[in-house]
Amino acid sequence: MVQIMAEVAERSEEFDLESLKNLIPFNELQPHQFQEAINCCEQITVPERKKLFKRGDRDAHWYYLISGSVNLLDENFEITSLGAADDQCRYALDDHTPHRCSAITTSNCTVLKVDKKRLELAMTWELADPILQDEENDESDWMSSLLESDVFSKVPPSNIQRLFVTFKKDEREKGDVIVAEGDQGDRFYVIEKGQALVSKRTTQGIENIVKLGPGNFFGEEALIGSTIRNATVTMLSEGILRYLDKEDFKSLLEQPVLDRIKETDLANLKQDHSDVVLVDVRLSGEFKHFHREGSINSPLNKLRARTDELDTEKAYVVC
Repeated sequence: MVQIMAEVAERSEEFDLESLKNLIPFNELQPHQFQEAINCCEQITVPERKKLFKRGDRDAHWYYLISGSVNLLDENFEITSLGAADDQCRYALDDHTPHRCSAITTSNCTVLKVDKKRLELAMTWELADPILQDEENDESDWMSSLLESDVFSKVPPSNIQRLFVTFKKDEREKGDVIVAEGDQGDRFYVIEKGQALVSKRTTQGIENIVKLGPGNFFGEEALIGSTIRNATVTMLSEGILRYLDKEDFKSLLEQPVLDRIKETDLANLKQDHSDVVLVDVRLSGEFKHFHREGSINSPLNKLRARTDELDTEKAYVVC
């Protein structure tokens, strides 16, 4: 995709600032943030009948249609035609990772190409200012905090020593992005020292979810589900992380903690428990297309946030 863009696109000389201010999330930026936002952007011109990106690409950029028109072609070969004046073009064209559509210009186009990680980082710092005020007040024994968590209370004693010996050390600077939303998961992290911020992209912009400190861990969901990262974690201060590679995480943590059952086991479980709830963790679109009778839907990337809503008197089976 990068090669395609290099062959067909030419850089424009100046930004149309009024058009930029109308785009989401640029429309929410404060005046003093605007220059940094411009530094994340490149305005390019693309001739007619050229491909901006293709379905399946994992792209480091967002593309906004400033002028002209494009066709978005999905996996079912259905075409959505868009012009720059359409309200949908206030958002990046197919901002999913990986792309769900291919984008082909149907006229000469002006396109804003945005370095999305750089823009997200700039916005994260602006939104994180209130959190930074107490970033030095949360030092604690990361090992003790870890062992007090519900997950680690289920780890067999024989695995505990192996766990702490296996953890690798990773020293980080303020501003380092540890995991990025949309990337493939390959490590499980625990914070030994310092602070980190969990943030997510939404249709309204960047949403800060939670601040993490010593003893807090992250990254397990992508490893358990073999999915992409569902949030970005950025260091708010310099610090030290401990991590397990995917293979060590699977053998030392996941296997001892998760109970896997077969179809026949499920039938027996329903006989032993009057309240057995099947939790389908696929995306809502997949769930609507097909799901088991009686199951509820809680996408994996939202499951952790919803655990407090679960009834502890019921047995939940993730399918």
